[in-house]
Amino acid sequence: MDHNIAVATWLAPVQTQHTERPGSRRQDTTAEVGDLWRILWRRKGLVFGTALLLGLAVLAYALITPSLYTAAGQILIDPRDRQVVSNDVNPGALSPDGGIAQVESQVKVIESDAVLGRAVAQVGLDSEPGFGIPQDTALARGLAALRGMITGPQPERRADPRGRALDQLRRKLAVKRADKVFVIDVIVTTTDPDLSARIVNAIANAYLVDQTEARSDAAKRAAGDLRGRLDELRGAVSLADKKLEDYKAQNGLITSSGRLVNEQQLTDSNARLVAARARTAEAKARLQGIRDARGNAIGSGAMPEAVQSAAIDRLRGQYAELAAKEADLRTNLGERHPFIAAVRTQMQDVRRLIDAELNRIAGAAETEYQRAQSNERTLTAELERLQRQSASTAKSSVQLRELEREVEASRSVYNNFLVRAREIKEQTSIDSSNARIITAARPPQDPSWPPRLILIAAALAGGLGLGAGLALTREYLAPTVLSPRQLEWIANAPVVAIIPGLRPRGANAAAASFTLDHLAATSSSAGSSLALLVTSGESDEAERRAVIRLLASVAVGRGDRVLLVDADLRSDGSSAGGLLDVLRGEQSLNAVIQTDTKSGARRIGLGDTEKPLRDALTPDNITRFLAGVKGRFELVILDGGVLTENLRLGPLATAADRLLLVACNGATRQRDLIELVDTSEALGRPISGSLLLRKRSA
Repeated sequence: MDHNIAVATWLAPVQTQHTERPGSRRQDTTAEVGDLWRILWRRKGLVFGTALLLGLAVLAYALITPSLYTAAGQILIDPRDRQVVSNDVNPGALSPDGGIAQVESQVKVIESDAVLGRAVAQVGLDSEPGFGIPQDTALARGLAALRGMITGPQPERRADPRGRALDQLRRKLAVKRADKVFVIDVIVTTTDPDLSARIVNAIANAYLVDQTEARSDAAKRAAGDLRGRLDELRGAVSLADKKLEDYKAQNGLITSSGRLVNEQQLTDSNARLVAARARTAEAKARLQGIRDARGNAIGSGAMPEAVQSAAIDRLRGQYAELAAKEADLRTNLGERHPFIAAVRTQMQDVRRLIDAELNRIAGAAETEYQRAQSNERTLTAELERLQRQSASTAKSSVQLRELEREVEASRSVYNNFLVRAREIKEQTSIDSSNARIITAARPPQDPSWPPRLILIAAALAGGLGLGAGLALTREYLAPTVLSPRQLEWIANAPVVAIIPGLRPRGANAAAASFTLDHLAATSSSAGSSLALLVTSGESDEAERRAVIRLLASVAVGRGDRVLLVDADLRSDGSSAGGLLDVLRGEQSLNAVIQTDTKSGARRIGLGDTEKPLRDALTPDNITRFLAGVKGRFELVILDGGVLTENLRLGPLATAADRLLLVACNGATRQRDLIELVDTSEALGRPISGSLLLRKRSA
């Protein structure tokens, strides 16, 4: 592979600086989808181990559990019963809601003792092992012994095989109804496929028999109750009829067509009086109209309807022609012309004829009005006579109507009871229920439980999910660095490079070389030498030392003079001399420099740590030391250890040109990095850049 391609593959230079981090770095720990897969793969032992353990437990359960066989049958219950006769004792529900409620109630009927008891007797479950007779197995004996240890000795009770069989059958029975249908599913699960089918069919037949007997018993009870009341009602009707007839005879109340004769006469007389009054009012109105018309001018508009006749219309037409002629002559000849006087004489004659005709019509109307008044007075007198006669019999009529209502009510009740009693008597031998078995149960061929393959697959899937949840929970409780972007956000510094391994060749060497060039280019120190302080978390000490050797090896390979300085104050001091001795002025630099055989660079140990450190790690001593070594070496790499535990290295961190952070992807805890970043900022030397390792060293 080409060198440039390798560098482009593994390097991740940051071209722009990041903005200031939020107040709490711990708040944003959400991983991307790729990060989640890295978490799960890193903790694959926990994930697969949990799945394997759960799968083995389910497999053991599937092997130990006896096979169960489920048989099912279907019963169609139509709430609209067969209408063999009208007015059934048990009418079916016709509305959808009522029908569904009725079918729901039948589910409870199937689960009742009345139906299940018939099925127990038909199949003989009271003598079947596991139903009426307890099963004598090791597991049952163990559970009984455990129950006795917990609850203590119990008094012996007489066994009831039928009751025990009913209880066991209810545990193995399921009666269901799908939504919006009138079909009931009867499901029974046992260890014997033939027994399951026989129980289902027995329950279905027992339900049909129970429904038939229940309806027949209800009709018999209703018919018996009605027969007991018929004799009483018959006597009540006869007594009411006798009272009514006796009362009519005593009070002379004669009826015709169901009504009293005097009431009919009073009604007819009142109707004739109303008609006579209407005719009188009409005659009076006509007479008044004629009288009003006689005082009006002959030519003043339309005449009332009362005085309209052919003669009046003809005379009025003549009068109108003469008036028009008189007006024309007056206009053409003047007021005193003889022709005008002749026309006016003719008009007076016509007017007298009209008045005479009106007088004749008025006389006829007057006569008609008087005749109507006389008829009205006669009818009024007759009505008053009938009213007086009706008032004398009103008290008797009240009692008569009461007796009639009593007779009618008694006869109506008796008729209804008689008809209903005969209908119910015929229903006792007729089954009007509309229920039938549409699917009979057959012995199942395959067991319904346990579905071993499904259980094992579900257990493995659930175990994988549980293991993944445990892995993610552990990651949430102790989050690690999962991506370069997350590391940049935590360190507030760019990820200079991503190193796939720690061997000084190939892409690793290219990444290390780019890191050195990037840090040297961004360093603010004068000259060509670079003092680089390397730090890491406590769990990445081995990786930090390996990275330091890798950087030193690559720099030596490029021809640079490299000095490695052990500044980790937690390591044991050396009596041979080192950094602390040089800083105290007790030994010279040449006396403590050694050659590192692994990287080929020059190396200085830590020195004597028994003496006080404050005398050695002073800003002046450190500045003088770095000035001396940078004059002799192009690259000075300082192993700062875990900076949070080497706080006395503050002057050394401040004097170094760059501070490099080493982290391992998916292994370095975020808490350690956050503490490191906070410590570096407090010491005055923030993180300059970071190296991200793909995996830990072996």
